[in-house]
Amino acid sequence: MERPMRNMLRQASVRVSFHMPAIGGRALFKGFHPHRWDTTELATTDDLYHPRGSLGPIASAQGMAAASAGAAHTLMLPGGGTAGIHTMLLYAAKRGETVVLPRNCHASTLHICAVAGLEPVFTSTSYTSHGRAYTEAEAYKDVMERHPHAKAVLVVRPDYYGLMTDLQTIAREAHRKGLLVLCDEAHGATFNWRRDVLNAISLGADLAVQSAHKTLPVLTPGAWLHGCSSIDIQRLRNILRLVQTSSPSFITMLSLDEARAWMNAHGERACVRLKKALLRFYAAAERLGYSPGQDDTPPGLSYDPLRLVLQAYNRNSGGLALEETLRQQGIDMEMADDGCIVGILPLRGSKARLSALLKALQRIKRPGQGGQDQPLPLLKTPPPIVPRRVLSLGEATFSASEPIPVAQAVGRVSATNVGRYPPGTAFLIAGEELAPDMAAFLANQDLSRMFGLTDQGDLPCVCGIKA
Repeated sequence: MERPMRNMLRQASVRVSFHMPAIGGRALFKGFHPHRWDTTELATTDDLYHPRGSLGPIASAQGMAAASAGAAHTLMLPGGGTAGIHTMLLYAAKRGETVVLPRNCHASTLHICAVAGLEPVFTSTSYTSHGRAYTEAEAYKDVMERHPHAKAVLVVRPDYYGLMTDLQTIAREAHRKGLLVLCDEAHGATFNWRRDVLNAISLGADLAVQSAHKTLPVLTPGAWLHGCSSIDIQRLRNILRLVQTSSPSFITMLSLDEARAWMNAHGERACVRLKKALLRFYAAAERLGYSPGQDDTPPGLSYDPLRLVLQAYNRNSGGLALEETLRQQGIDMEMADDGCIVGILPLRGSKARLSALLKALQRIKRPGQGGQDQPLPLLKTPPPIVPRRVLSLGEATFSASEPIPVAQAVGRVSATNVGRYPPGTAFLIAGEELAPDMAAFLANQDLSRMFGLTDQGDLPCVCGIKA
């Protein structure tokens, strides 16, 4: 029999993974039988959208997850963090109402704004010395001042690089103005069990999504949606049903509860061990010419010390080249940019992975070996001027469009969101005008790492409109 999916996954399973999911390739407990345990809503099981009382299995699992996160309410998300982001925004605002977003928000945030007719206004973007995008608390405050009728503010914390903006300051200002605070904490599920960093609910978020499969031993795409005590949990559950499958996976929900139980028993110690292992790895890697990528963390921001970010040392071994070299040696990273590689480590089995990565780095020529050392290029950053909005996000997204070469599309209105993935920051958002400096910037990008542009590098533009 031909079984291409099995062949693909079997080949992937023998490689060294520094990417999500963080389940590490093995079950937490013995006796896990996914095919035997896969089921549906029955009188003998339960229903995610109508749990069997406060002592039923789903309500109990969600209650214990909430307790671990310091939340009043938690909903399991077998449909992933995307379902949680959609639910948060639909809970916070109605069609035509304004929400404050950073430009590095997840694509699913822009998608639900377009579908639901929410009106996003965007914060300004800053860049680290290595060219990584982030949003300062002051940028949120500025947008909230200019849009006093906004209903909610969404914060991404942490981002792909582990950078964390000052959520507590943002939440304090937003609540003073009567806005709901939403947090895309996709990469922060370990925060619930740690002492070196606080999670979003603890810092004042009203709602927070954690994509547990990214950093915990959870099956893809398991996630949680946490809420504070003022949240109407029944209304939140009703909205979730609108955006998530009516046949949620019990196996994914099982993995969420298994991970919560394991983390309650072992999570804090596991996080401490991983942090120490990473520090030892960085010390060894620095002797080879590599440095921790978090060295350029801007003032006012912090970073997650469990995120592996390794700065390369020269142009020939820059992040993208290093990622490809490692891939050829059977090691897959989560992402790379011009200057660094980024990895996600599971809480179990990371010692062997880090050892394999270090040995691979030792096989790569060091500075001064085989040629003149060249300085690292800075990550290309977009023009500082924010694109001018001509149409609403929803109107532009669903308008008829035509692909136009970027160089010829100056003055046209984008019908899509365009950016570099990962990490997913949108340089141009549907409804915005393509200015000359942005066109020059986009024309100089590696198409294989871009979303929004066609395979030929054309920009889908709204038909019949020239700004």
